[in-house]
Amino acid sequence: MNGPLVDAARARGLMLSGSVLAVPPADRVDAARALTAAGMWTHADVMTGRYRGQPGLETHEIHALSRVPGVHLDVHLMCEDAAERARALPESGVRRLTVQVDGASSPAVIADIAHIADELWLAIDPGRCSLNVLDDMPDDVAGFLVMLTPPGQPGHAADLDRLEAVTALAERGEVGVDGGVTQSGVAAIAHAGARYLVAGRALLG
Repeated sequence: MNGPLVDAARARGLMLSGSVLAVPPADRVDAARALTAAGMWTHADVMTGRYRGQPGLETHEIHALSRVPGVHLDVHLMCEDAAERARALPESGVRRLTVQVDGASSPAVIADIAHIADELWLAIDPGRCSLNVLDDMPDDVAGFLVMLTPPGQPGHAADLDRLEAVTALAERGEVGVDGGVTQSGVAAIAHAGARYLVAGRALLG
């Protein structure tokens, strides 16, 4: 793991979550074990349709991750068929369900699958849609994940101008960030009000 990134995040009160998409499929369970041992979350991206800029995790991989003892598993659904994908998740072991939302998202569908995990988060790409799409979403949302890069698309650096959305959402609940984060952005992310940071290659290499 990237020790300086870990130290920078912890010094500012940020909980780190390692995106296991950044490691080869054969190494993902071991990565989840290492993250769990270090007191971090494990972030698992499931991508279909227009979000599929790279292969996401398959259902059987999510099930394998859910069986890691003590794992704090955050499953991020970037899918038009979020309900179908959510219902294929393990009956236990998923601590957080994070659902990507945009102008086409159905609040009723999201409310219907919210019970599948211990808590529901909503992910938003402020470069694609307004924060207003969150107004009609379920009331029991535990937090928000602000995408600092286009969801599902690799090779982008974090756009720190999007941290304005973090500051706005921090008044409504817990907020995290995801996408292209490196050590250099940690201070600005914490200052904006985020408390949860998803990192892939920058953390897991």
